[in-house]
Amino acid sequence: MTLFFRATLIMLLTSAVQGVYAAQVDADKAAIEKIIIAIEKGWESGNGRPFYQHYLDHTGARYIESGGQNKGLKDLVENHVEPEKEVLSRLTIDILDMDISIDDDMAWAITTINVSGEVRRSSETFDKNGYQTYLFKRTNSGWKVIHSHSSTRDKRPHDHH
Repeated sequence: MTLFFRATLIMLLTSAVQGVYAAQVDADKAAIEKIIIAIEKGWESGNGRPFYQHYLDHTGARYIESGGQNKGLKDLVENHVEPEKEVLSRLTIDILDMDISIDDDMAWAITTINVSGEVRRSSETFDKNGYQTYLFKRTNSGWKVIHSHSSTRDKRPHDHH
């Protein structure tokens, strides 16, 4: 009976630990999803605040978008995010899918996106689809983006004559 009791206790403790771990992973994924949505809203409105709040500004930071790059968080916000509100009369980013993976204190997310908008001066519109990759690090103040990469292309091919 003692052996049975010990085996049952071990199984219960193992199940409890696995349940706690699964709950933590779910909470981490929810936190990361919330961060990505806040960042997308920042892009759409030209607001750098979500970037300063959720990106970890570190030496050597590089953020890539469709062949271009920004070096450091300040460069990203001041020379890319905020100026877009002056250039674009409309920017819409629709997240179609989000796949988040967590490994201890590191995480990555890949989103499938549609990006559409209108250029203020010319009224030219664009409609693109593509992907974003985010790398995250768990810090004392929560999950922080340490790198992001976005790549989109036109949904409708242009006529090249």
